[in-house]
Amino acid sequence: MERFGRWAVAGLVTVAGFVAPTWLCGVLVLPSVLEDPATRWAVASALGTAVAALAGMWGYGFATRTPGPDTQASGVRAVAVGGSNSGSIFTGDTGAPGQSPGQAGGGNPTSPPTPAPPVAGGTVTAAGERSIAIGGDSTGPLSTGDHHGGAQP
Repeated sequence: MERFGRWAVAGLVTVAGFVAPTWLCGVLVLPSVLEDPATRWAVASALGTAVAALAGMWGYGFATRTPGPDTQASGVRAVAVGGSNSGSIFTGDTGAPGQSPGQAGGGNPTSPPTPAPPVAGGTVTAAGERSIAIGGDSTGPLSTGDHHGGAQP
């Protein structure tokens, strides 16, 4: 939904937040409690104003929010992060010391990882095998390959 549409929804919710409680209280709830119409409608309007203020605060947040990216990880061992990443991401196998590359399982350790597509239009997609896509900054170590018997980066 575009920004104008979000503002339109926020405005309609705010108006409905005033009209509904004001009318319900003024016509249905308060006549049995308050006989004077001026007092009854003043109380109903005050209640409607309070509800409209809450709806307006919600509407402001709804209308001005920045939608997050669409995050999808569809590949085998793929990782997609919609925002920034500060942790470690390892998508390959880590073999035990003394284990040969063929014993670790999970694919060919010499095949290059599939590059993730660039972030475009708020979409973060990691579609290839052992691919990593990050929609923001990354400060943690990233690895898509297999590491056997040695120290990990």
